[in-house]
Amino acid sequence: MPTIAQAIAEGSARLEASHVDEARRTAGVLLCHALGIDRTHLLTRSEEQIIDLNYESYLRLVERRAAGEPVQYITGHQEFFGLDFNVTNEVLIPRPETEFLVERVIALAIEFPGEPNPLIADIGTGSGCIAISLATRLPHARLIATDISSGALEVARANAGRHGVQDRIQFIEGDALEPLSRIGLEGAVDVLASNPPYVEEATSTLVQREVREWEPHNALFSGADGLDFYRRLLPDAPRYLKPGGFVVLEIGYSQLDSIAAMIAGSALELVDATPDLQGIPRAICIRRVV
Repeated sequence: MPTIAQAIAEGSARLEASHVDEARRTAGVLLCHALGIDRTHLLTRSEEQIIDLNYESYLRLVERRAAGEPVQYITGHQEFFGLDFNVTNEVLIPRPETEFLVERVIALAIEFPGEPNPLIADIGTGSGCIAISLATRLPHARLIATDISSGALEVARANAGRHGVQDRIQFIEGDALEPLSRIGLEGAVDVLASNPPYVEEATSTLVQREVREWEPHNALFSGADGLDFYRRLLPDAPRYLKPGGFVVLEIGYSQLDSIAAMIAGSALELVDATPDLQGIPRAICIRRVV
């Protein structure tokens, strides 16, 4: 029977041969998952032997990663905003960049004039990471989460249950803002939030294989220039916002100017753009002015 140290070495070698980044760390994550142990156990009991059945299970996980499947789909977990989320290939894997959007919405909700119980709608909720993170930090907010995918909503509902906020989020299946119309929320929303698809179809071949081949296409790509979702959402947003209400969106690299041009002369105005750690505008805040 191999030891933990030997299993890590074997898994790391197989992953390196398939050009997987951070091969040794990834092998460790997969071994922890296969054995049901934590990283401390991995590090402090490296000479402990692994029974053959568990070792074979671990090697199957390694082969899945070597074939390109993201670690998060293999383990079924991803951390976001200090919370653990279940993820499947029905949903986009939550990313740290989206935390800038969550932080911006929290700041708006805390400061929103005259509204102690703001209504926040998360459009395209996916795993539910945005809505659930907001619900845990804003106990007086009312949350609605929409998605066109019934599979994604199933994952989001399960995550809301895990974090004890299932009674504070209304999940509705539907495309873009249509669910808000269905339940009569015209002029009622304080903040519309969304991490929409914004990758350019024209550059899809440049996207990492793990992303392009495994994550849901409709959560990633949005037309030739990546802006189709914004073209659909922004003209309709004022219909659902209260006067002075906000839209907070994640955006892609170099998209800020194009989105600013879309709302020029409309009922919306750009308030600010939050940069990520590389200084790239990542979350934009837009206000309804009329």
